[in-house]
Amino acid sequence: MRDVLLYRIAVCAALLAQAPVPVRGAGAGEQEDRPPAVLRVGDGMDYERIGDALAGSVEGDTILVDPGIYREHLVVRHPVTLVGSPGAIIDGGETGTIVLIEAPAELSGFTIRASGNDQAREDSGIMVEQADGVHIHDNRLTDVLFGIYVKQSREPVIRANQIEGKDRPIPRRGDGIRLWYCSGGRVEGNRLERTRDLVVWFTTGFTIRGNYVSQGRYGLHYMYSDQNLFEDNVFVGNDVGAFLMYSKDIRFRRNRFEGASGPSGFGLGLKDADRIRAEGNSFVGNAVGIFVDDSPSALGEVNEFTANLIAVNGIGVAVLPSVHSNVFRDNAWTGNAIPVSVNGGGDALANTWNGNHWSEYTGFDEDGDGIGDTAFRHERLADDLFARHPQLRLFAFSPAVSALEVVSRLFPFLRPAAVVVDSFPLMRAPTAALAAIDAGDVPVRETGRLAGLGLVAAALGVALILVRLTGAGKPA
Repeated sequence: MRDVLLYRIAVCAALLAQAPVPVRGAGAGEQEDRPPAVLRVGDGMDYERIGDALAGSVEGDTILVDPGIYREHLVVRHPVTLVGSPGAIIDGGETGTIVLIEAPAELSGFTIRASGNDQAREDSGIMVEQADGVHIHDNRLTDVLFGIYVKQSREPVIRANQIEGKDRPIPRRGDGIRLWYCSGGRVEGNRLERTRDLVVWFTTGFTIRGNYVSQGRYGLHYMYSDQNLFEDNVFVGNDVGAFLMYSKDIRFRRNRFEGASGPSGFGLGLKDADRIRAEGNSFVGNAVGIFVDDSPSALGEVNEFTANLIAVNGIGVAVLPSVHSNVFRDNAWTGNAIPVSVNGGGDALANTWNGNHWSEYTGFDEDGDGIGDTAFRHERLADDLFARHPQLRLFAFSPAVSALEVVSRLFPFLRPAAVVVDSFPLMRAPTAALAAIDAGDVPVRETGRLAGLGLVAAALGVALILVRLTGAGKPA
């Protein structure tokens, strides 16, 4: 009763003074009925702390923060614009999430550092929860467990942020950017270093463009997410460039997958992924350029790989024996130790391999139409051995392998079945695939197929021993 009486007295006093009536029950940030304004934070300004400015703000306010170190944890509960001047630092003191956003807000220009270390609580530099239309741009996040974590939100824009994770082993880091149950947004021009993954889970209708991800576990960790576009991204020096699972309708254009050297070392891995369109990408210097497992998985679906550069990988493309309905055309295979491999042995002929350039091709083009006169057949005996006996990859670059190839030509009973047949091999790399070289400044080399006779003679004994030990000439 006392509260009701006091409120009625306040209303009467406001009417008598012809002043705005305060809103009964309003929380912090809704204390005044006034138009949006600019609030200043800093020494001698409207507020000395960012949290106090948020408490005193109303919807639509802009909060300008002067340079300085602000040791605070912020919660944004109504639409405002937070702008940090150069040198404006929000320090979380190694505890908790530093900035929590629960409304359509904009955050830019800050250095945000020193989040907590609790994986279970997902301590983050910036956390967005059930807030649509959030813009987070031009911030630098350092010493954070999770960088920018967006949950159950529509149309977020995450642009031009630099994110550096905590100095700890990769399994104990958080993700640089994580999208979880989001839709219809953009992730553009961000730089992620020393984080765990860039995660896209249960997320649709996104454009992910122009990002750089390095020194992490998965450059892109992707599951149960459809209808997304990835273009002009660089995934370099991660354990795995990108791995996609249980998803469909995804386009990859002009991305670089380079230097994946972890235990798997895939530039791009696919599992149960349908309607994948990969065009104009470069897969360079990985243990495996492209790995395909049960993709496409749905009956009648097709994955297409067009105008990609697949260069200087240990294995250019690796597939499982059951993989089918992938189409490879107008790609350039160059300088790979093994161009195509079937894990466990067998062939990859249930896929289409027509109209590609292969640096291993030794045929001619008598009519000058740019297409080899004979089909390209990948059937190296050594590669068949490696697929059946991975431990023998120790010999991949030894003279024994070159000698073994000569032996397989001299003794047809040793010749394995073809792994890949390209009936229309291109004599030169397609222009679109060469554009991937120019964009990535990729060093590409051509490799010869046969060693000199002296080298072959020296290695012949070793090669014959390998054949005998593995029984390569016997039927599988």
